Amino acid sequence: MNWYKKSQNKKECTGWLAIRLDKKNAKTIQEWGNKHIPENSLFKEDGHGREKDTHITICYGICTDNLSIIKEALGKEKPIKIVLKKIGFFKPDDKYDAVIIKVESKDLEELNKKINYILNVETTYSEYKPHCTIAYVKNGEAMKYAGDTYFNNTEIILNKIVFANNKNEEIEIILK
Repeated sequence: MNWYKKSQNKKECTGWLAIRLDKKNAKTIQEWGNKHIPENSLFKEDGHGREKDTHITICYGICTDNLSIIKEALGKEKPIKIVLKKIGFFKPDDKYDAVIIKVESKDLEELNKKINYILNVETTYSEYKPHCTIAYVKNGEAMKYAGDTYFNNTEIILNKIVFANNKNEEIEIILK
């Protein structure tokens, strides 16, 4: 996933939790990217480019593959409410930019804190900023999309969390 970088020291801490957007909203986001971000702006090295798995990372750098521990940590989580905001960007490194939709969600923020408190998590970021990546573009290209309000204040309720273990095997967990 895109927000948390892989741990430099512990190769076994590459598991992650994310919430995937439903097909309708994912399609709308991908269509926006296709319409507004031209192919020649994309950074296509290392498997980057357009994000095809429309999601919001909850936590990256989880050090366990034990699904029972993950389910216990999630407890009786209810479906998660998110609000999409303006288009923004960040610079994962100096080669490229990530074009994102900013996300507001007390549910995601609380879940991120809970997971980090309960589980052994190795990450290089100290602050959680929920977002939905649209595409990776060449260095300096993302600023022209920042501030677009197409998705602003779109409310969505999501009920599927994806856990990917350290072998990148994905398990879907339904929230009730």
